[in-house]
Amino acid sequence: MRSISIIVSIVALSTFASALPALAAIKTVTQRPTTQSLPAGHAVLFNDGQCPAGQIAKFVHKEKSGQLKKSCVHSN
Repeated sequence: MRSISIIVSIVALSTFASALPALAAIKTVTQRPTTQSLPAGHAVLFNDGQCPAGQIAKFVHKEKSGQLKKSCVHSN
């Protein structure tokens, strides 16, 4: 019985640990991001006024190409 309890605990902890990056909040910034201001692989939200109502621009610095990718996402 104890071994089952340990196995269940390990599975629960590993599931939670894998979800941690998804739980991290994306930072909202007040100045338009650039490739120099945003580290590779990171994302920020910035209201550039070009997205539809109820949405905000999400900028991601792509690691391999070194470029910024912009997409409109629903704001909370």
